[in-house]
Amino acid sequence: MATYIQKGDAINYKNEGSDTIKYGDVVVLTDRIGIAACDIPVGENGAISLTGVYEEAAENTAAFTAGQQLYWDATDKKLTATKAESGAILAGIAIEAKATAGTKVLFRL
Repeated sequence: MATYIQKGDAINYKNEGSDTIKYGDVVVLTDRIGIAACDIPVGENGAISLTGVYEEAAENTAAFTAGQQLYWDATDKKLTATKAESGAILAGIAIEAKATAGTKVLFRL
């Protein structure tokens, strides 16, 4: 039987990288992303949001439809509708349509 611990909208995350994670940065959590809810200095813990609606950079070579699954392109630091053949990082869903030439998208984690 599962025991309830917390709502789970945010989790504690230890920054084990070499740079401070800034508020609003995308943080890759193995095969999905979260958004930094605060600055997280190297070696420190901070909150990573796992839910919410955000605006983020997006590929400008494809249109998105509301509800479409989106992925994080860690190389180009933007959202894409194209699932990588390996290492796909789930970002969430578009919450409104984006034109092909659009460079930003509203998405839900």
